[in-house]
Amino acid sequence: MQAELGFRLVLPSGQVIVTVARIADLGSPNGMLLFRAYDEIRGHVKELQDAGYGFSVVDEPRPDEEFDMISFQDMFRDWGWSGRLGAKPAWMR
Repeated sequence: MQAELGFRLVLPSGQVIVTVARIADLGSPNGMLLFRAYDEIRGHVKELQDAGYGFSVVDEPRPDEEFDMISFQDMFRDWGWSGRLGAKPAWMR
């Protein structure tokens, strides 16, 4: 599983979508796209789904916020594994 920061996607309609990140192997066949606000994709949700992407809106962490690995693992489990069979990390089972 890897994250691609600033992932840029051109939808079939020609609309260009720039994400915070795309996380491969999670959620949908082409991965999960992360956005800071729903307004960034309003009107393009069906097109994203038809293109094989899932999405989530995430808040920017506060400067004093500590990274919570367990919360991220839980979120990734909720999204589900969409990667290669046999490559699913043990912690996702």
